[in-house]
Amino acid sequence: MAKRTAEGKSKREIMRCLKRYTARELYRQITNPQAAPSNADLRQMRTKLGFTITTAARELGHWPSKISSLERGLVRNDTLATSYRQWLTEQQLKSRLNDQVNLIQHH
Repeated sequence: MAKRTAEGKSKREIMRCLKRYTARELYRQITNPQAAPSNADLRQMRTKLGFTITTAARELGHWPSKISSLERGLVRNDTLATSYRQWLTEQQLKSRLNDQVNLIQHH
């Protein structure tokens, strides 16, 4: 709003600009929708590793309800999904490494 005011536009003209911008963005989304990436694998990975949703949420710094909504596809948060998937992958690698160490120690 400060930019438009500095350009000498009135409040009415500024509101018109904002409405037009919003209309353009909505039109782009309607005519060229972007599918949300599937996060169906997250819950499966988490449960396979034996982590509770509370543990995952604590590690990621979010509420369990936010993680649950992400896992069930109710919300789209690409940044959180990427962080979550990366954390789960790291946990998988740690688990495999521990399995290999245990195997070596017992032989």
